[in-house]
Amino acid sequence: MIDFTLTEEQVAMQKMARDFAQKEIKPVAMAMEKIADPKEAFPVDLFKKSFALGFHKTCIPVKYGGLGLDCLTHVIMWEELAAADAGFCVSLEGHVTTLAFMTNAATEEQREIWLRAVTEGEGGLVAVATTEPNVGPGWPIDDPLTYAFETTARLKGDEWILNGSKTFCTNGGTPLTKWYVIEARADMTKTGVDSSGDFLVWPDTPGLTVGKSADKMGQRLSYNAELFLDDLRVPQSHLVGGKIGTSDRAVSASRLTTLDPWCTIGGLCIGLARSAYEEALDYAKRRMILGRPAIQFQLVGAKLADMFIQIEAARALAWKAAHYSDTNPASDLKLTWGTKVMCSDTAVKVTDEAVQVFGGIGYTKECLVEKLYRDAKVTQIYEVTNELCRIGISHFLEWGV
Repeated sequence: MIDFTLTEEQVAMQKMARDFAQKEIKPVAMAMEKIADPKEAFPVDLFKKSFALGFHKTCIPVKYGGLGLDCLTHVIMWEELAAADAGFCVSLEGHVTTLAFMTNAATEEQREIWLRAVTEGEGGLVAVATTEPNVGPGWPIDDPLTYAFETTARLKGDEWILNGSKTFCTNGGTPLTKWYVIEARADMTKTGVDSSGDFLVWPDTPGLTVGKSADKMGQRLSYNAELFLDDLRVPQSHLVGGKIGTSDRAVSASRLTTLDPWCTIGGLCIGLARSAYEEALDYAKRRMILGRPAIQFQLVGAKLADMFIQIEAARALAWKAAHYSDTNPASDLKLTWGTKVMCSDTAVKVTDEAVQVFGGIGYTKECLVEKLYRDAKVTQIYEVTNELCRIGISHFLEWGV
């Protein structure tokens, strides 16, 4: 029997995240997301305040100056942060999951240099560059033979020379960006994950040019830039783990952190859905129709009941998946991909129904649920689309894994 009674540390982190979200993020999020220029909308001051509380180093082991928090604690915190603004939260989520990959996959020498570059001083954000204009990661589809990056890495002496371009680089080109992880195809004799390597790059490295940020429909407080690599020279010592091929490094029995990216995205989606549900519930109690509150009409009340059920079910799955990740040598990918699918679908359904409960006012830019509706859609797309997650789960079911 799994007992989800939170520890004192988890309760404290939940409260800290909730207080910061409600006092610092929520009061300014709607105004900032309306700023037309994505660069101007990026909330530098909010991130600096979050660094002062340690949100930038939550998954990094204490040995390297971090907080060493487990996966479930991250899910709980991300729910609170996303309830105030999903864009702010996903910037931290992308940062932290990149640090988690680095913590598990890097060499000891790399950890000492690159993790401490984040934990020491005033803090900062790391950026991850995987997606390309024409290519995205092929996992979790079991088809490594057809997936290969167009961005290439060629070894010359003791340096790798990278050429190509990336898009949707989370945290790329911000005033707070500390370093990049850039994935490129380094073995032309192979395809799939075994053909690629992850390269650590400082922002001022010659050959790295940051382009514009995507002008997105929602989650506008997150900065997602283009990257252009023109004979970008990276020392051999900056190849994560010191070798090509990531398939045996991202999930390891010797993990130093148990954080799972799909669990944390689940927490973000739950927070987004919860915010829409709370807004709709409050409005339905206040909104008078034919002399009585809207919630007393069965069709409205049933919508709110369904929102409650869906959020509780999504949270239960996310917590179960995170608990499994924290208590086993590796994550259960059926659970974590299932968490990503269920929680993101729930976010879209709940925000859609919240707009419906508000009626015409819910379709206006002055109403929070309109923003939440836009913020929700991308959760079904990023961190691997829900379609790919479903295909990956179906493979495991077929194989009896």
